[in-house]
Amino acid sequence: MEDFKGTKANWSYSKETGTIRGDGGLLAELLINGSEGDNGTLMAAAPDLLEALQSLLDNYKQLADSGDAGNWRLEDEPAGKKALHAINKALGKE
Repeated sequence: MEDFKGTKANWSYSKETGTIRGDGGLLAELLINGSEGDNGTLMAAAPDLLEALQSLLDNYKQLADSGDAGNWRLEDEPAGKKALHAINKALGKE
């Protein structure tokens, strides 16, 4: 699993200030457009979502590589392709 090279630690969204902060300080200020609360909570969850998706993909890949899954390859399945695309996008590879 490749490490995320962005701001480490916990990210949080403050509805009061419209900002996303990490342990190192301000990461982003959201424009007020009526969806900033939903957008902010999703953005603040991004590092956790990446880590969870990478772990899930690694676990499924281990299962497939163990021989217990026959010829099934996660990378060839639509869900696997979506997961790999999202991971690569988050890591700046796409």
